Amino acid sequence: MRNKISVKLGLLFLGLTLIVEFILFVFLYTSISEDRIDEVMERLQARGNSHRDVLVNNFTESTFDHVALMESEASTDVVILDEDSDVIAASTEVREEKRAIIEEHQAMGHKSEEMIEERWKTEPYVATISPILVNNEVRGYVYMFSPSEEISDIMSQLTRQFILAVAISLVVTVLIVMILTKRITKPLIQMKEQTELLSQGNMDIQVHYSQKDELGVLAESIQRLGKDLDRLKKERSDFLSAAAHELRTPLTYLKGYADIASKPGLSNEQKDKYIGIIKQEADQVTKMVQELFELARIDSNAFSLDRQITNAVPPLNEIKEKLFPVLNEKTMDLFIAGDSNAEAYIDPVRFKQVMLNVLDNAIYYSPNCTSVQVKVENTDRYIKIAVKDEGNGVPEEAVDHLFERLYRVDQSRSRAYGGAGLGLSIVKEIIHAHGGQVKAQNDSNRGLVITMLWPKEN
Repeated sequence: MRNKISVKLGLLFLGLTLIVEFILFVFLYTSISEDRIDEVMERLQARGNSHRDVLVNNFTESTFDHVALMESEASTDVVILDEDSDVIAASTEVREEKRAIIEEHQAMGHKSEEMIEERWKTEPYVATISPILVNNEVRGYVYMFSPSEEISDIMSQLTRQFILAVAISLVVTVLIVMILTKRITKPLIQMKEQTELLSQGNMDIQVHYSQKDELGVLAESIQRLGKDLDRLKKERSDFLSAAAHELRTPLTYLKGYADIASKPGLSNEQKDKYIGIIKQEADQVTKMVQELFELARIDSNAFSLDRQITNAVPPLNEIKEKLFPVLNEKTMDLFIAGDSNAEAYIDPVRFKQVMLNVLDNAIYYSPNCTSVQVKVENTDRYIKIAVKDEGNGVPEEAVDHLFERLYRVDQSRSRAYGGAGLGLSIVKEIIHAHGGQVKAQNDSNRGLVITMLWPKEN
């Protein structure tokens, strides 16, 4: 239960909210309680000052009795002293607690009103003093007393109100956190369920979340992941099926011609013929296995690129020399033209592998007594190399599929038409690993053009 993300998020939100609310309530409680205490104190001081003002104008015994009578009906008490600190009037009996406060302050010579006792938590009374000044001479003092219970009652009532407010806010906070947490985690739970379907092999998933936030981006990513996995699953199935077909054909030839070559009564000439065919088929299988192994290394990032600034023309001349026997056999020419100082940031070994593959294809699909054109150009960011043959080109619908694995233009997969359809896919992977681009298009006159862009910088 505690491992659920909804519980974790809920506890996190609740904890943070409670901390913030606690700080706010403490601040608010402290502020309000201080204001209420100050209000009581100021009211007590103002009442004493009011009596003092009356006595300044009428410092007579009748006025003393009138002031004392007024306070006898109130919750506060008044004690009036003369200049010798003798009690001349009081609203109630001057008990020991009041007398102790009076004696503590009567020798201080107060000439202005002030609070003389504020310790309401520990003392039975809070008190103020208002000196009676006539012609700037002290004629007496007005002491005001208020029971500390009044402030305690106010604080108790305030505390009860705050406890009720805290309880209500706690309940409301818990409900809001639960609702928000459920709303936030619901799409996450749905995404989790859909990803579990993906792990079980069900690629047809639907994640319904329309908000354009981070969760919306995640939902789109999961939806796209499902489609990509479905496509990869189909491609893998097609690839395995095609690879099995391509391997089965030469293996069938190998077995068939091996059986024929092993029969007694064959002449040496016939045996040599069949052994030559077996060798040719074995070479075909070996080449295909090597290409499959190369693609597997590319897919697993198990091959590395040793890139350096390299002039692209000298390797092309080396490849031309290497292809001389094939060109001579078909009475073909290979022309290399363009910028002789075209430098690119490439792995020379991989570059030769790509160009040899492309040129070998161009020669293979070109008729005898034709030529292959290689044009090298310098652009701002890339070295552009275009290889054009003089073959029959390919159907337009097949152009975009030439670099797919095991794709062959001849859908009947005639063995007379070509290889296994892996060479150009390796070309594409190596060029993309360099950060370059490759595309194919039919020439407007005749033949196929393979255009490669090799980056000049990292």
